[in-house]
Amino acid sequence: MVVLALLATGCGSRVSGTPTSPAVADASRVDMCTILTDTELTGLGIDLNSRKPVNRLGLLGCGWQGETFTLDMERDKDTIASYQARAHDPAFTSFAKNTVSGRVGVRFSVDPDRTDCTQLMDGGPVSLSVAVAPAGLYTGPKIDSCAEALLIAQMIEPRLPKAGS
Repeated sequence: MVVLALLATGCGSRVSGTPTSPAVADASRVDMCTILTDTELTGLGIDLNSRKPVNRLGLLGCGWQGETFTLDMERDKDTIASYQARAHDPAFTSFAKNTVSGRVGVRFSVDPDRTDCTQLMDGGPVSLSVAVAPAGLYTGPKIDSCAEALLIAQMIEPRLPKAGS
């Protein structure tokens, strides 16, 4: 599959990318519930006992509650291209094309206050989603949900299938 090159936007210098994107292998078998280790999740402040499976509307993965934010990691039946085609959908309160370690992605928010952020990565016939939002009872300093989602996506990306492997 030929992937169109996209210029990185949003998320500043934390987005790594190149002028061309590598071919992407089929990630439709990636288990987003186990792609990060328990140690990695705990290091992010995630309560391992809060894990809840997600299987709705073409999304398959898990959600967790953390000290400062909630985390959802899912495989989505919709492709990156289908999200890009809906960039001006009024459901999105923000939307930007970007890359995650050279892999084509998009990030968006749906909350009116834009405190949530979903980072998607190209998985060929699917997209892979990392969604972060402030934890319900958290009253500490404001978190940057997009920076957290990008950081977690960057942890995941090297473990995703690559074309030709």
